[in-house]
Amino acid sequence: MGVDYNTQKTPHQIQWNFNIQRQLFASTTLTVGYVGSRGLHLYAARDINPVLPKVVNGVQVFGVPRGAAPGIVSNPRLNPAGAALSSEAPVGDSNYHSLQVGLNRRFSHGVQSQLSYTWSKCLDDASGTYGLEGGIPWSDPLNGSYDHGRCLFDRPQVLQWSGVYALPFQQNILTKGWQMSGGLTAQSGSPWNVTVGFDQAGDVVAGSERPNLVMPANQIITGSTNQWANPAGFSLPAPGTLGNLQRDFLSGPGTVNMNYAVMKETQLKERVRLQFRAEFFNLFNHSNFALPNASAFVQTPNGGGAPNPTFGKITATTTSSRQIQFALKLLF
Repeated sequence: MGVDYNTQKTPHQIQWNFNIQRQLFASTTLTVGYVGSRGLHLYAARDINPVLPKVVNGVQVFGVPRGAAPGIVSNPRLNPAGAALSSEAPVGDSNYHSLQVGLNRRFSHGVQSQLSYTWSKCLDDASGTYGLEGGIPWSDPLNGSYDHGRCLFDRPQVLQWSGVYALPFQQNILTKGWQMSGGLTAQSGSPWNVTVGFDQAGDVVAGSERPNLVMPANQIITGSTNQWANPAGFSLPAPGTLGNLQRDFLSGPGTVNMNYAVMKETQLKERVRLQFRAEFFNLFNHSNFALPNASAFVQTPNGGGAPNPTFGKITATTTSSRQIQFALKLLF
């Protein structure tokens, strides 16, 4: 991996927002806003010694089948004497647009609460690159727009709530000082980048080649953890070519998580307090699943490909099961 510092283009981002705020009650305000940004000349990885495609019947072809043996024989590289050379350069861009709604109640009469909702869309062609290293190079080294798709962190809808309630009971040392708090997060699934599973094009960009989409997107997702997507929705591209599926086109499972806590603070002396806490993480023990297996095909011995029997299978979760912890803290 290298970095091309010989450039006159400085990476930069333009941000803008417009908000309207309205006080609904004495302690409650509503905010509605539009927030957007545009990233220009962002550093992205691409192969600067790429396999040069040939155009056959209007289609880019990066190589030809080996014959009976598996794999593709790639076309010559820009410099045939060298191998792949991934380099960072300011060739990426991004854009983000969102509607953001917030309802905020300041602490009053023992209650404080916040509710926020975001509806957004983020697109780029290089969100796998952080800083000046890492990231998967462009699938088509000569055409970055082929990888233009959802940002790696794109979450179309996010709902968050948090609140605190101080119980009003003040009769004696056993009933006073109790407080409850909680937080809820519900959001859309993260982008899921379906891949071929092996080098079918011959451009030697591991893990980035995508299949052809042959079924309407709204008919592909099954929602089953055994097979999150219908494999019949994809086909193997012709040898030496890239598929038409957009990067990060599909979404994995969404996330729903509720945390809850009960706390009591007892004044022992003027400067000494005892605090008891009971905390419940993932209160409802909701299963939040990780992204499915993204490899749609497996390479066959005769040089072709077959559907991957484990494609779309989910084998992990993103949050733990319900966890409960108790704590005592002495403050002085």
